[in-house]
Amino acid sequence: MVTPAETGSATASPEPSATASTAPSDSPSPTQPTSTPELATPTPPLLPTLPLGGTPLGGGGGLIAFTSDRDGNPEIYSLALDGGAVQRLTFTEPEDRSPSWSPDGAWIAFLSRRDGDPEIHRMRTDGTQRERLTVDPAFDEFPAFSPDGAWLLFDSDRTGVFQLYRMRPDGSELAQVAVSGADDAVAEWSPLGDRIVLQSRREGEYQIFTLGINGEDPARLTHTQTRNYHPDWSPDGTRIVFVSERDSQSEVYMMNADGTDQRRVTFDLGLVRTPHWSPDGEWILFAADRTGNFDLYAIRVDGSELRQLTDHPADDYSADWRP
Repeated sequence: MVTPAETGSATASPEPSATASTAPSDSPSPTQPTSTPELATPTPPLLPTLPLGGTPLGGGGGLIAFTSDRDGNPEIYSLALDGGAVQRLTFTEPEDRSPSWSPDGAWIAFLSRRDGDPEIHRMRTDGTQRERLTVDPAFDEFPAFSPDGAWLLFDSDRTGVFQLYRMRPDGSELAQVAVSGADDAVAEWSPLGDRIVLQSRREGEYQIFTLGINGEDPARLTHTQTRNYHPDWSPDGTRIVFVSERDSQSEVYMMNADGTDQRRVTFDLGLVRTPHWSPDGEWILFAADRTGNFDLYAIRVDGSELRQLTDHPADDYSADWRP
């Protein structure tokens, strides 16, 4: 079973450690930071969980889809951000995880082991009309819709290493996006639909890259001796949030879409995972084990107003905000 930290599958992105990896080779990039900029912002205090009523945090449809072990195995749940109840959406003996909303908020794509192999499934936002989209003995994971909803991007190790693929939301017109010979995984479309951001081992340990939508014109954005992974575009396409281990532990970082102005957002919250932007671009959603197990948190993009969204003794992780 994949660990709650969920940095990818056991092959695509193993459980991060605090040990520095071999320095990757250099490649042309708009920027190559040589040091980590320091922020004046201290560790933000934890604010209470969201009150009942009022405008939902972060804009959009006011819902978060996430993975939780609270009923004994990984299943997908939704959480209403106006203080509403948690609703369970999947009921599968094996795991269901890594939910991703369609741009119109009508569908959720996700990984499921319901049929044995990890495959991509989709369902309506209330858990109905569930259907399997991929049929392959390999490991298919981390689906992501294109901005227009016409395509689903995912990664798979069906060629021996993890590579990027796309297909229609009904599973048709499957095609490989890029051929790199190294693990390419956990990819997201630019809101403009012209680039893809991903974590890749093309030049050593995982770093953040962008590609054209057909795999052309790769650009490396991070240049550290430690891992950088789980990138996500801001709604306006100008910034990318990601996880970095450059400070000897995993923290949420942010940078411009060309790799400039890399700065740290979280401080000493334990292990952090899977950051995602809010629909209004004002908040970052992520999982952290600051209390001993993974719960969901939101923090403003400047590192202020840390809010805890779930509080459960089981692990809650791998969350996505409804558009």
